[in-house]
Amino acid sequence: MKIIAHRGANREAIENSRASYEKAIEGGATRIELDVQLSRDGHAVIMHDDRLGHTVDGKGTISKLSRNELAQMHLKNGEPIPFLDQIVDEFADRIELNIEIKGRSPQLADIVARICKDHGRLDAFVISSFESEPLVYLKDHHHEIQRACLWGTDNLLGQNFSRFAPPVFMMMARARIFHPLAEWINEELMDQAKARGWKVYGWVPMAGENMGRESLWNYLAAIQVDGLCTNYPREMAEWQTGVENEQQRIRKLSPDVRQ
Repeated sequence: MKIIAHRGANREAIENSRASYEKAIEGGATRIELDVQLSRDGHAVIMHDDRLGHTVDGKGTISKLSRNELAQMHLKNGEPIPFLDQIVDEFADRIELNIEIKGRSPQLADIVARICKDHGRLDAFVISSFESEPLVYLKDHHHEIQRACLWGTDNLLGQNFSRFAPPVFMMMARARIFHPLAEWINEELMDQAKARGWKVYGWVPMAGENMGRESLWNYLAAIQVDGLCTNYPREMAEWQTGVENEQQRIRKLSPDVRQ
């Protein structure tokens, strides 16, 4: 399974910070998931929430602030607020990036896509969203970039018809990557995904996965899930190495039947 670090290694450093991304790489993640918001003057800002305060020493909302104003603010670990173009320049040659577009803005989708294209290595990026509008825009205008449909409890509460059925959402976006809440993944879902040619990367909430995470990882591996957006990338990498070592040990102990 691909190990996707949820907002970086968010248990080791403040979420969506450079430090959390460095910890994710150091810990063995294969991809980093990060969130982008749209600033007042059209820049992609890396932050989960539009409202500042959770991770930032400052108040206000990203959508009402300019890049210059945001650049004067700092995360609670002292780092400046990161912008997507900066993080792509610093990290995209070192690790894959899963960029989640927050909200329904086709403008933000266009900005994100152009930053990815400017970098050049499109295989380094996946752009995901819970909303259909950004993904449909990407399908129509930047179809060569990988798109992923996020699915969770919020999908069942919204007004967007695409949310009522994952196959409809996936078809609208012409996506081949499905990002469901991990607790909803089962053998039936995986059978359906394989039949449709989808990759399945589960995700867990920030408050999830604290207890019994190895049981979850074992289950997802057993039903051949393609990856997990985890809050514990270092621990998952260590678990994965342990599983692989044990499999190698068992193979060595097995009698040779090739006679």
